[in-house]
Amino acid sequence: MPATGAKTGLLLFLTVTLAALGAGDQPASALARLASALSQNDAPAAMAVFDRSTPGYSDIESSVVALTRQTDVLCAIEVVEEKESGQDHILDTDWYLQLKSQADGGQTERRRERVSVTLRQSRGQWRIVALQPQKVFAPISIR
Repeated sequence: MPATGAKTGLLLFLTVTLAALGAGDQPASALARLASALSQNDAPAAMAVFDRSTPGYSDIESSVVALTRQTDVLCAIEVVEEKESGQDHILDTDWYLQLKSQADGGQTERRRERVSVTLRQSRGQWRIVALQPQKVFAPISIR
């Protein structure tokens, strides 16, 4: 799917922000990859941010695939708070999703949700090992 002006601007903002923060090796960089993949409707790239041992992984994968097939996604994730617990980083995040149905005359649904994300480093990459609530990935509801 070609990037729109708003999506291109958001991706540029995320890239510049992460570069300025030197966040290449930070847990937030995984969330930036996830937001970017979702905003490009790239389900495989979005799922690459998750560890396969994540509770509910197959349900998350099904939802992400459905969401990216049915809608044009615009996603922004802001880290509100970060805590360390052993090798895990637990991030309290604020998610904004704009989902535009790909159906003719489709509706737009906007979601804003606080999401707890636990990340752990594996093979040099931060991966999501837990995410609550998982309903953030629920397919668009048709009214």
